Amino acid sequence: MRGVVVGASGSAEADEALDWALREAGWRGLSLVAVHVWPGRRGVPQAEYDQDVEQRRRQVLEMIDRARARTGRDVEVTVELAEGAATDALLEAAADAQMLVLGRRQRGRIGRLVLGSVSSEVVERAKVPVTVVRKDVPRPPEERTAFPDRPGRIVVGVDTSHASAAALCHGLEVAGTVGTVLEAVFAWQITTLAPLPGSWGYAPPIDEYEKFAAARLDEVVDRAQAKTGVSLPADHLVRTVVHAPAAKALVERSATAGRVVVGARGMGGFDRLLLGSTSRQVLEYAACPVTVVR
Repeated sequence: MRGVVVGASGSAEADEALDWALREAGWRGLSLVAVHVWPGRRGVPQAEYDQDVEQRRRQVLEMIDRARARTGRDVEVTVELAEGAATDALLEAAADAQMLVLGRRQRGRIGRLVLGSVSSEVVERAKVPVTVVRKDVPRPPEERTAFPDRPGRIVVGVDTSHASAAALCHGLEVAGTVGTVLEAVFAWQITTLAPLPGSWGYAPPIDEYEKFAAARLDEVVDRAQAKTGVSLPADHLVRTVVHAPAAKALVERSATAGRVVVGARGMGGFDRLLLGSTSRQVLEYAACPVTVVR
């Protein structure tokens, strides 16, 4: 299995993603593969094609050297050149990876939703965790040193779905590997919780709902720890129950987080584009990198 795969194009957004991927690979002790996608031969003579390939490889190596200087990470990086459509090439390169990392342009919201982008398409189709890194997003205090030795707090959106359980397992494994804090956030509203036991015929006080939500969060966290075999120290595991829409709660916490991890429920196509989802809203508005886990 590959470690971290990152798209490398030389744009400011891709450079930001490359920096993040270098840190991630260093923090977690993983290999890093930089994938550069280009149109390909298109009927040019073989000598010209070979020259173009060599030039692109040198350019990617220069990108990596600059990223190493910026991040202080001397991680070994493998360079791959792929021809064709960017989305297909990146998905193929990351098919057996532990994570795929992409940069994202700061385009207008309507433009992103209607026109789409490589990062949006990859998130929709990927079977591995995808981290989307936006340029010019402030990093949390613990990551503002020149060469941080661990990522900032990992915030995971949790409910009772299989998708959020997968996100929590991923967050636990990363937090356990790098020794950082994980905050499991269970955002609830009365309409999103099942009726409380014995509550038929009346509306229980709000604090009873909160206790019920907290109990569900404890169950999900306990199952995830048992499944992954990762048991974080008490001071590295924060359990937060908040009465708010899930996307709003996660976006608010993203301001001081190193990353937000959310689960994708697997709904695809135009319905998801129109109806939206917590993961899509967090991707749009979070103030830190966002990892989407299937």
